[in-house]
Amino acid sequence: MIAMSHIDLTIPLDDEVTAEYIEAHTLTTARGTEHWIRAYVRLQVSADAGLVLDIEHVRQLAEVLPGVLMAHDAAEREKAVVKAAAEIDSAYKAA
Repeated sequence: MIAMSHIDLTIPLDDEVTAEYIEAHTLTTARGTEHWIRAYVRLQVSADAGLVLDIEHVRQLAEVLPGVLMAHDAAEREKAVVKAAAEIDSAYKAA
């Protein structure tokens, strides 16, 4: 069985998304126990919602996000071409 986690957030466009790099460090608890914390990136998407990503996941995202953006841009261009063609066709039929 494969375990999966899922987070789904709806964020208004006027909310700012920030990313903060946290370098690897030692964390000492109130009891004096020390824990090694790996480097990570914290994405803050609103005052009450955030996501902490292990640095390896950040590396994976850095590899795939350019492709995701290219796919989005291509889809937007395709929609614009289809819309323009429909407008031309409609104008042609009206003439």
